[in-house]
Amino acid sequence: MATHVVYYAALSLDGRIAGPDHDLGFLKTLTGAENDYEIFFADIDSLLMGAQTWTFMVRHGSWPYGEKPTWVVTHAPQLAPLDGAVVEPFAGDLTELVRLIGERGLKRTWLVGGGDLTGQLLAADLIDELILTMAPTFVGRGPALADGDFPLRRFTLGETGRFGDDGVRLRYERAREL
Repeated sequence: MATHVVYYAALSLDGRIAGPDHDLGFLKTLTGAENDYEIFFADIDSLLMGAQTWTFMVRHGSWPYGEKPTWVVTHAPQLAPLDGAVVEPFAGDLTELVRLIGERGLKRTWLVGGGDLTGQLLAADLIDELILTMAPTFVGRGPALADGDFPLRRFTLGETGRFGDDGVRLRYERAREL
């Protein structure tokens, strides 16, 4: 059984998940809301991220995800070390990776980012749910929510609501044809 892949991310009005050099300053515009990250994280049993996101984490210098198993999709022969991180590098077919994660009994995987990996997962139709928080600002340049070549993928709106003073939370489920 494959794991349920959830893309939980914040983005700007122009669809950026960070500014130049992975600047996350746009997140400061999400004011007046309780951070519900801990509730989301408690329901996740594994993580998936791309090489650029891993590099950002290493530069950041800390690992906030505890011992949850994490896969980093990369073609690099080895990953830079980061204290406390339980990671496995993966290069290959993403369908096989999602199947492997599920075979380990992991049910809900957080796609941490970034946009390139998201595009690859969309191309393979492997994203099951989107939980997106839109910040009330434009960034202009930086990594997009999803990037690459992939076909149109239909998602069904599950929830929408105000997030704090001026943000918006959207939750979508993948609408697959039976």
